[in-house]
Amino acid sequence: MAWMADSCEAAWLVSEVQVVSGQAREVVVGAAGARPSPAHGAELLGGVFGGLRRAEVTALLAGAARQALGRVYAFADGRLFSPEPLLQAGWREVGAYRRLEGRPPYRVAAPPPGVQLVSLAEAPAPARLRALQSFEDRIGHHAVTPEAAQAGAGGFDPALSVVALDAQGQGVGVCRATLDMAGDGPPLARLDAPGVALAWRHTSLRAALLAEVCARLRAQGAAHLSMDSWGDTPEELAHDLGWGLHVGDETPILASPEGPLPLGAGEGGAVASGA
Repeated sequence: MAWMADSCEAAWLVSEVQVVSGQAREVVVGAAGARPSPAHGAELLGGVFGGLRRAEVTALLAGAARQALGRVYAFADGRLFSPEPLLQAGWREVGAYRRLEGRPPYRVAAPPPGVQLVSLAEAPAPARLRALQSFEDRIGHHAVTPEAAQAGAGGFDPALSVVALDAQGQGVGVCRATLDMAGDGPPLARLDAPGVALAWRHTSLRAALLAEVCARLRAQGAAHLSMDSWGDTPEELAHDLGWGLHVGDETPILASPEGPLPLGAGEGGAVASGA
């Protein structure tokens, strides 16, 4: 996760004294950074090395982050941080990362009146950026940079990706996709779940974006897709399942209780220090 380090607003290390080759040494047993999330505090990055004190180290890092920032969340995949001490501290599931899979759905959905769907390559850069910002209030997402709005950013194909423009030409939705060639077989489609501006989420726009991208993928020979989503609602998940996709992977997102950690909570024999 070193490539994420520059986006962190704070970081912590947990170390303990261990005997290594007959000598006492201070050894790092866990590290975490906090990456800001526009509407949800910060995401806890990093992780804890395996060992008998893994739960204790998780609690120390989570407690330090909460004490400093007040509002933190983490992806509870069980490999980076132990979920048990987080749940014991009152953290609760508030969303999930999911990877949905299946054939590109054969569905048709028209955009709302006044909305035009164009390829990302055709959309002006400001409209791309505005459309990408539609994700920012969802947990698991982060502030969008202008670089993310450039054609080809994230490895997505600007001809297969679609931006929704309102009557004023503002970006109000986006669905980015690309094709991965897998040997001699048919190409595999990779995409992010559509993002839609808050004011348009009650409309057919999300379905229209997904339908348009899937049509473009099918035209290029894609027979299978993998779609990533972060913080989608139960209704959005139900929609995608109803279109024939299935959940291939799911990681709950656990969020801390509101407010700072009480002083003295989460202390243990190891030492947590800011980095």
